[in-house]
Amino acid sequence: MKLRINHDKVQKFHDSAQNFMDIFSLCSSVSSVVNRFDSVSLRAPCYTSPFPPMLQFTIRSYLWLSAFLLFVALATNHAQQPLPSPLVDAAGAFAQEILSHNGLSETVMVSFENLSSLSSSDQSAAREAILARFRIAGLHMVKADAIAELQITFSEEWQELVWVATIKQSNQSNASRMLIKKIARPQRSASIHTAAVTLQKTLIWSQDAPILDLIRDDQALLVLEPQQISIYQNDSGHWKFISALPVAHDLSWPRDLSGRLQGTVRQFTAFLPGTLCTGTLSPPQMQCRHSDDPWQVDRNQFAFFSSSRNFFTGVLAGQNAGASVPPFFSVAAWQNGDKRQWLFAGTDGRARLYQSSLTSEPVVLNEWGSDLVAVHSGCGSGWQILVSASSSSHSDSIQGIEIVNGSAMPVSIPLELSGAVRALWPSGDENQAANAVVESATGKYEAYALTVSCNR
Repeated sequence: MKLRINHDKVQKFHDSAQNFMDIFSLCSSVSSVVNRFDSVSLRAPCYTSPFPPMLQFTIRSYLWLSAFLLFVALATNHAQQPLPSPLVDAAGAFAQEILSHNGLSETVMVSFENLSSLSSSDQSAAREAILARFRIAGLHMVKADAIAELQITFSEEWQELVWVATIKQSNQSNASRMLIKKIARPQRSASIHTAAVTLQKTLIWSQDAPILDLIRDDQALLVLEPQQISIYQNDSGHWKFISALPVAHDLSWPRDLSGRLQGTVRQFTAFLPGTLCTGTLSPPQMQCRHSDDPWQVDRNQFAFFSSSRNFFTGVLAGQNAGASVPPFFSVAAWQNGDKRQWLFAGTDGRARLYQSSLTSEPVVLNEWGSDLVAVHSGCGSGWQILVSASSSSHSDSIQGIEIVNGSAMPVSIPLELSGAVRALWPSGDENQAANAVVESATGKYEAYALTVSCNR
């Protein structure tokens, strides 16, 4: 019968025991000081004690109280250590797989390379977890003249992290063995002690056909669909169908079609891949033509949309004509003092923050899905960015964040939705709301107005 040892628990027990031994040693030193103080006063040869009894009692009490408070402070600090990164367990399991791999020598030179979007703290946590498991297993790690070389690479795909361990024997110049492990992307669990804002959703419209975008006022609602724009009129608080304007297009629509409806219900423009439509409500009419014109993504800022795919190519027009960014699904733009800032949700799963100029080097953030939009609520810093979750499950959520010194800070609890987000566009009034289109679990498409309210 073999005894199964949980190395993670052994390491955690060892670390905890070492911390408390340090605390105990320190408190023992204080106890020694107190005892020496007592012995000095007892051994005093003179009749009159060097310290009056009341002063002796006061000093002894002070030393013991100091030792007690120090013990409590250190123990509390130990108890409040942050929980390990969610990648630590995965890193430990990966290290165990490497140790079980045939051909790994007892003496090895270990190196790490990061090609992923992991934060520096997550990289460090994963690296230390792997090295800790190696040490527990007795692996002798050296910096040179090793029998084998082990290179661990942190890489990634669209939905997963990909970790690769390459083992190369020093006496085999061309031979190497590779171990690959795929790991789910960790969800950031940043706690929100006090949510600055609250997100609310209001159902505008639902139907079986896909909804790409919509615009409305108190009297009319326009819904952009793949083949038409449906017009509804407010009838005692209910939307009543009036007519449909067909979308004429020469090319077949790409998979996961995207579309944008801008303007007002009275005079509007519809952007679709390779197609541009303009129309009016009174009279209800619309003309469509083949077009590769860029779509408007910000004030005086345009971007070209792929005619055969579902994303922006990254080539810009308008104010920054000639500049380009990596291909992206969506973009949020907002004002920060006298500077305009942009956050792009790239097709590679990374969000890029441009803080002063679209030609400057961006800050890369990696926590969300492919949909984001900026809302000027006046709460907190004034602007919030609404971002979809990075989960690929059938349900989704949207959370409010603010950008502080180049870092994303959550300012609301996630707003749970009944399905996956298919579109997230500005509503036309950036001071009030955004429009979200959700494909529910029942297959229906639901359009919501998202609003941000301040928590006073």
